[in-house]
Amino acid sequence: MNQVAFIGKGSISHIPDILDKHQARTVLLVTGKASFTTSGAAEALRPFLKGKKVVRFSAFDVNPKLEDVSSGIHLVRDTKPDLVIAVGGGSVLDMGKLITVLAAQSQDNVEELIRNSALIESKSLPVVAIPTTAGSGSESTHFAVVYINKVKYSLAHPTILPDYAIVDPTLTFQMPPELAASCGMDALTQAVESYWAVDSTEESKGYAAQAIGMILPAIHSSIRVGHEEEKTAMSIAAHLSGKAINISKTTAAHAISYPITMYFNVSHGHAVALVLGQVLLINAELGKEGLNDARGASYNQTTMSEIYTMFECTTAEACCDTWYTLMEQIGLETNLKNLGVRKLQDISLVVQHINIERLNNNPVKIPENRLYSLLESLVSMACFK
Repeated sequence: MNQVAFIGKGSISHIPDILDKHQARTVLLVTGKASFTTSGAAEALRPFLKGKKVVRFSAFDVNPKLEDVSSGIHLVRDTKPDLVIAVGGGSVLDMGKLITVLAAQSQDNVEELIRNSALIESKSLPVVAIPTTAGSGSESTHFAVVYINKVKYSLAHPTILPDYAIVDPTLTFQMPPELAASCGMDALTQAVESYWAVDSTEESKGYAAQAIGMILPAIHSSIRVGHEEEKTAMSIAAHLSGKAINISKTTAAHAISYPITMYFNVSHGHAVALVLGQVLLINAELGKEGLNDARGASYNQTTMSEIYTMFECTTAEACCDTWYTLMEQIGLETNLKNLGVRKLQDISLVVQHINIERLNNNPVKIPENRLYSLLESLVSMACFK
């Protein structure tokens, strides 16, 4: 499915043209709670939606659950909107995509649809995705995350890709520093994972390299008040990282991070960043435990060397140090113990709920004993410091 994307300051002004194109009289707004106002999105959209029937849906968790999705589906079917506008962070955009597509299906068993995307048959209403954070790139992906009994599922289907993406950096200018830091590391982690993923292509690696090249010089300043140029760069880079993983999908850092988020309430971007430095060290071993990537050890060695160069490093150890130093500089905790993962039982809980699909997209196999040692390293120290 093709997507129309509008990128840059003021790009939200394309909303009237989209409304006219679809003759939209009733609009379903899927939004965050306070962020819809604090980001400036509510004020920016207000004049464009004057005279329209607008229904807002924001009653769902930060990490959307099956029950939240079911509520949203009922609202779509009851409201019968002509257009859905999802405006917010990654979870908000995912929710907008999920409920729009799932509401269009004749199959009423929502959980079965989520577990088996082959059951999705019908095209949904047009969706406009407008991020208010610079992180997930969800506006440019054909999958969406939902949790069922604390287990993460990523529903993937071509119809999930939003019809329109509007990346207006001005909507990210009011992000609190901690949120900006977490989201920025989410975008950076996605780009690195995409670059080394088993499912990577030359196209996805191109998007990923662009994103890394934009994020590294901008991320420090982007979390501070002002610095609009750097915040703009981060918005565009996050969009590119989304386009990268839309092709390649994510790998081990995301796979391991999901239970850290769900069971220990560590924000998604923070959790994936915490894990990535240690995964980088494992991937640098070039398949001592075996490779998942059929392109072989030489290809993986070249890929890892290219990543080191992007970070101005020459070894995995130096790159790991650089990674965790960056996290500390932007105010993100690098010791998992200080985030609530303290005991062996905690580590076991994480290992038991790791996403195997994403783990298998990692270039190097990571057996269970290495998962334990990886997490133990994060509890004792971030890297080699």
